[in-house]
Amino acid sequence: MSEEVPLAAEYVLRLLEGADLLEAQRRVATDPAFAAEVSWWEERLAPLFDEFADAPPSPELWATILRRLDEPGAKVVVLKRQLARWRAAAAVAAVAAIVLLGLQLRPEPPLPAPVPQVRPAPLLVASLVGEEAPEALTVAYRPDARELVITPARVRAPAGRSRQLWLIPEGAQPISLGLVASEGLQRRVLTAAVANRFASGATIALSDEPSGGSPTGQPTGAVLASGGLSSI
Repeated sequence: MSEEVPLAAEYVLRLLEGADLLEAQRRVATDPAFAAEVSWWEERLAPLFDEFADAPPSPELWATILRRLDEPGAKVVVLKRQLARWRAAAAVAAVAAIVLLGLQLRPEPPLPAPVPQVRPAPLLVASLVGEEAPEALTVAYRPDARELVITPARVRAPAGRSRQLWLIPEGAQPISLGLVASEGLQRRVLTAAVANRFASGATIALSDEPSGGSPTGQPTGAVLASGGLSSI
């Protein structure tokens, strides 16, 4: 248990005196954490104070105390020391009980909000197969990473020629996706402008082009294989 808790509770219960009271008052004014602890105790203990009415001591009690003090050999100092010890013990017991009660009354911290499960965008895949030429390859597009993955199955370019890949959106002109090597898995990250044109139903085509690719930005040779994009 933090040492701040009993001190703040004792301050609220008006159990502090002298230097301790001055120190607590100073900290209320200068220490935001201690002031917050005092406010917490005041809110919890205020209803308890309302349950008990003031009960001043009866005149008979004061008369008895004064008579005992005037008796010969009255141990006033001893009584004061005992009173101080009793008061300290009572204060410690009261604070301990209230702290335990306060810990039970403290609201549980709210559970963190569940993190929404974001499902990734579906993968777009096209299988390109030639009707007359023996060209075949698979193209997959990952929308979350704007990544194009090309897997050649059978791509052969004669000397002086290249194989170029195209995206053909519905009702739009072909968009170059670059050259395709004959072997090996090939990955490339697309620009946002090209990635935004990928959609299920678009066509991927492979064309025969001069070495280095089409000089015009549009297919110039025969289409060797094609296939439609579908989501999986």
